[in-house]
Amino acid sequence: MDVRAAGRDDFTALLALCDAQLRDGAGAGTDRGGFGAARADPLELYEALFDPPRRAWAWLAWADGEAVGYAGATAGCSLLHRRNYLRLESLFVRPRTHAPAAVERRLFLHVLRTADALGCANLQWNLPATLAARLREALPPEAVRTGSVHYVLPLDEHDGGAARQAGG
Repeated sequence: MDVRAAGRDDFTALLALCDAQLRDGAGAGTDRGGFGAARADPLELYEALFDPPRRAWAWLAWADGEAVGYAGATAGCSLLHRRNYLRLESLFVRPRTHAPAAVERRLFLHVLRTADALGCANLQWNLPATLAARLREALPPEAVRTGSVHYVLPLDEHDGGAARQAGG
């Protein structure tokens, strides 16, 4: 098994894993709330991953020439702490992959190393509780679980134009 940063040539494989996660992953078939459906046109994601300024990173796990898992992260900046951080957005391994917990751990470690190499203050993530419980055992003792609540407010026009309704 090999884990490496996704390149432009890996984009189709990455999209297939994203689609598989929506279909088969943790939370599949549950209410997606304000997240809505994935866009059919992946240009915005492609630009975030590969065009400067880079705003997103992805890593793929490969077994026998097949992409079996991925991790995706985005850049963030804390105004309060005046420091950058990396946010783990997705961590997915296809069901029935050999040793999925080991694959998840290797993907997570690539994200962690990248956050460190970028000089980030920390690595943050919001994950489904089932995945968070599996990862907890592999985390360093200094990892802190916060009590924050995650809200999603849809901004697409067909979702009611929430920004305009808020008095924009």
